Amino acid sequence: MMKITAKNITSHFRANREIVFEQLYRNCFPQVARMVRALGGNQVDAEDIFQDCLLVLYEKSLLGNLNIQSSVNAYVLGIAKHLWVRQQRNDAHLLELNPQISIPETIFQVPERPKLRFFKLMEAVGKKCMELLQAFYYQHLSAQQLADDFGFRSARSATVQKHKCLEKVRKQVKQKKLNYEEVVE
Repeated sequence: MMKITAKNITSHFRANREIVFEQLYRNCFPQVARMVRALGGNQVDAEDIFQDCLLVLYEKSLLGNLNIQSSVNAYVLGIAKHLWVRQQRNDAHLLELNPQISIPETIFQVPERPKLRFFKLMEAVGKKCMELLQAFYYQHLSAQQLADDFGFRSARSATVQKHKCLEKVRKQVKQKKLNYEEVVE
């Protein structure tokens, strides 16, 4: 049986990684399992964390990034603790549900969205006004681009038409006596 040390682990991985993995499992897994159990995990968690440790160790060895200052066992245990803490932090936002709680089927149904009153107002001012305002406010077209796209004689004509459309929208809001909250509901 070969002795795996911090200095020779990379060469052993290259020579026969299966034997190295078996030896690491025999030497390191019991410590990792005790640590994971002490931190609130179970046997399955320990096995998963240990497999991830072996992958990290192997990848670092292949890339030449393996810098072990102590023993291989201590290094693996450090990786395991780091992975376990990170997993717990990532899982902290998950909520465990009590199996006694029943979830109604309607919770998964997407409610139908009623047509927004804002769009009803925009339809009332006309298609051309709606397209003009959309081009100016959402597509950020300049007055000259609006004139070109909508067939106005000049940029000034496009600006005047845009203001007329805005006035139509304001007039619709006043006629309907709607406040802002009702418009955007």
